[in-house]
Amino acid sequence: MEQNPNPVPPAGGPQNSYEQVYQQPAQPMPEEKKGFAITALVLGIVSIVGLCCCIGVVTAPFAVIFGIVALAKKQGGKGMSITGIVLGGLTLLITISTLVSMAPFLSHMDEISEDMVQLMQDQDEVFPAYEKDGTLPDYLLKYKEPPYSEMLEDMDVTIYDIMDSLLAQYKAGTFPRVDGTVTISGAATPAFALPLIPAGT
Repeated sequence: MEQNPNPVPPAGGPQNSYEQVYQQPAQPMPEEKKGFAITALVLGIVSIVGLCCCIGVVTAPFAVIFGIVALAKKQGGKGMSITGIVLGGLTLLITISTLVSMAPFLSHMDEISEDMVQLMQDQDEVFPAYEKDGTLPDYLLKYKEPPYSEMLEDMDVTIYDIMDSLLAQYKAGTFPRVDGTVTISGAATPAFALPLIPAGT
C-alpha cells in the first residue's frame, strides 16, 4: 500500500506550528535614523551655495556640527554626514581665506566706499576723460601710491585694471548710479555694500 508523501497534519498542534513558521508575515526592518545626516547635508549645500551672500558663514559651522554628531551616534546616512562636513568645512576655509586676503582693505574700507560713491556720482565726467587719455580724478590718484598700490598688487591688479573694468560697465550701461541709494537692476542697495573691485577682475 502506497503511503501519501505529503500527509496532512492532523488538526491541532502540527498544523498550527506549520502556519506559525511558514505563513507568518515578515517583520519590517527598523528604519535608520538619518535626521542629523540629512540636516548636515542640506546645511552643507546651503553653505557652499550661499557663499556669495554670506549665508554660508552662518550655516557652515552647523553643517559640520550636525555631520559630526550623526557620525558619533552611528546613525544612518554616513555618506550624507561626510558630505555635509566636507561642504561646511570647505565653506569655512574659503571664508577665512577671503577675510585674510581682504584684511588690508578693512582699515581703509570707509575711504574706499566714499571714493566708490563719488565715482558713481561723477561717472559721466570721469569715464569719458579716462577713456580719452587715462586721466584719473584726484580722489583716485592715491591708489597709485602705497599703501593702496601695495594692497592692489597683492591682488594682482592696478587702479587702471579696475578702471578698465568699470569703464566697460559704464559703456554697457550697467555701472550703478547714485540717488541717495545705489540702484542695481532695479534693486536698491546701500552704497557701502558695493566693492571697489568688481567681480571678475
